[in-house]
Amino acid sequence: MYELSDGQVLLVLLAMAVILVVGRGTAEIARRLGQPEVLGELIGGFLLGPSIFGALLPGAQQTLFGGEAVGVALSGFSWIGAILLLLIAGFEVDLGILRQELRPGALTAAFAIVPSLIAGSLFAWFVLGMAPPADIFLGIVLSVTAVSVAAKITIERGSLRRRYAQVTLASGVASEVLVWLLIAVVVSMKAGNPLLAGLRSAAFAIGFFAIMVTLGRRLTFWAMRRVADSARIAYGPLSLVLVLAFSSAAFTARLGLHPLLGAFTIGVVIGAAPRVTRSLQESVQSIAVGFFAPIFFVLAGMRVDIFQLGHIWTIGAMLLLFVVATAVKVGFGTLGARIGGLDWWEAGIVGVGVNLKGGTDVIVAILGVELGLLSGQGYAMYALVAILTVLVSPPALGFLEARVPTSGAERTRLEREESRRRAYLPTIERVAVPIVPALLPEAAASVVETIARAKGEEAEFFDITRLTISGAPAPNAAQSTEIALADDRLDEASEMAKVEVTERRVESSAVLAAILDASSEQTLLAIGARPPAPAPTVSLGHLQDQIIDRARGDVLVAIFERENELPPVDRIVVPITGFAYSLKAADVAGYLAKALRADLTLLTVVDPRQSGRFWREVDRHSLLATGRRVVREATFRLERLDVSVAQRVVLSEDPSEAIVRELARGGRQLGVSGALDRSVDGQLDLGPVAHAVLTRTRLPMVLLISHDSGAFASE
Repeated sequence: MYELSDGQVLLVLLAMAVILVVGRGTAEIARRLGQPEVLGELIGGFLLGPSIFGALLPGAQQTLFGGEAVGVALSGFSWIGAILLLLIAGFEVDLGILRQELRPGALTAAFAIVPSLIAGSLFAWFVLGMAPPADIFLGIVLSVTAVSVAAKITIERGSLRRRYAQVTLASGVASEVLVWLLIAVVVSMKAGNPLLAGLRSAAFAIGFFAIMVTLGRRLTFWAMRRVADSARIAYGPLSLVLVLAFSSAAFTARLGLHPLLGAFTIGVVIGAAPRVTRSLQESVQSIAVGFFAPIFFVLAGMRVDIFQLGHIWTIGAMLLLFVVATAVKVGFGTLGARIGGLDWWEAGIVGVGVNLKGGTDVIVAILGVELGLLSGQGYAMYALVAILTVLVSPPALGFLEARVPTSGAERTRLEREESRRRAYLPTIERVAVPIVPALLPEAAASVVETIARAKGEEAEFFDITRLTISGAPAPNAAQSTEIALADDRLDEASEMAKVEVTERRVESSAVLAAILDASSEQTLLAIGARPPAPAPTVSLGHLQDQIIDRARGDVLVAIFERENELPPVDRIVVPITGFAYSLKAADVAGYLAKALRADLTLLTVVDPRQSGRFWREVDRHSLLATGRRVVREATFRLERLDVSVAQRVVLSEDPSEAIVRELARGGRQLGVSGALDRSVDGQLDLGPVAHAVLTRTRLPMVLLISHDSGAFASE
């Protein structure tokens, strides 16, 4: 096994430190100047390369970066950076929107790719004197859209979810897929058998995509669930994402399609998988952007040697290449988007977007150098073209975006997406239902199954664990019937789209400890209870109180007086405050209302006596206005569910009385409330208002109990 000497390790570490300092430093300068960070990193590499550092201190530059060990190590890190960049680009692909924008995306791709391929090939042949297949390779480089750069710029500008951004990504995805097929054909032309190799690559690519959208998708979803739910190792999901990325990249490399196609494709699959939270994606992004990607882009910049341009004619050819590449791709890309249905200003943004460079195109150019299809001079010319393109694109995008107001349909879609981002239940993918008679499993299962129906309509993952404690006392006949009915409700849920019901059996006589341990990896625990009797200290049941006190996550409690399942409901009443737990409860109520086709009433009770402590206003008008802000925030989070929402804001010195009065207005009603757990040593304490409401109403209630109050936020 090859091992680095102490001196080589020292040089590798020092080289990486210098690259990160210079690359991230120039990226920060670029960001402060309103330019994308990738431009700064490319320029940082240019400064460290032979053009500047190598010209001023050639000995130092050669010592630091010229050694074989340093080159091999940095090349390895660079390849990992490229794979992670394409993985992240895959995360950002919204297949639902891409399907909606298939026509403009496909037309834009066709109009941008084909003319760029032809123009680049002709330019290389007539102007640069390159012979086939090298001239075709330059056309391939020009036809690629840097999806990672486009995604990064649109994210920085806050426009990723706009229609024109998604059309740009759709076109870019097409170029990402096509480029590797074209590369395979060109490489085979060099080997002398292009037709056979092209057909072989096309067959492999089609087979790979077919596998990934069927078996690969199922295996990925299964693996993400199992690792996130069962593995106790730290950062297990993050490690799995990296394993899947490298494995997929290795698989496509073995097929001769190139590893980056595998990384991008698995990124698209993982982006739609369960348990892939925003924080998980940000963890991958932090690894890539903070370490590996800067090495890739800095090394790409270091490959640029302006001395290879040599003659003034070469500089002129480089500028001409910039003009030709930009004019062809922006012009034809704009035309394709316009024919696809976008207006001229939106189409112009798409045209500029598909012309972005500095990502996959640079990777392809580097690959061309390694394959002998692109000379060092040709790479230097293209790298400078890429830097110029990234430099002029953001101002052009800003100019055009200022002339594209958000349409009504687009505003509705964006608001629905923002509503979903702020909401609670979209983040809840795992719920455990203990099948224990004392916890009224049929009541809990009926509420969970109702929520599952609504989540199925919203195309959201919802995995239910049927938790059976084998060491618990044997149920009597009535309890056995209730358990069977609970199983039936969960079986009904398992037939819904994106809902998975699994059974977990635990052998233990310690029921409480078994429930808490088995449900520790769940994001929600659902139990049932009877209404508490009026008393100075309120209890939902000994086992229920213990679970609420000691559970790590949120607890959903179905409180029914006589029935053991959710009864028919016409109206759901939700008392809300400015705290997160009440907004969570409003979200639960929204899903129940959607599934039950019930109306929803959001009630905010403002206590004037507490104004100085909670509301910070003293007059009636200001207090009511503050209450309305809370109701509006809850309503905004529910708008995507298309349920009927009524808003009520009242002033009362007895909030529990106002809530009970609203619950008693008649009809088939359900109360849903959030509460903050203040319990100590198993003694239930949900606060005086919650206790008063629970003991003064006999209506069915669903209680969501949190352990973190959170603060009211409108963002």
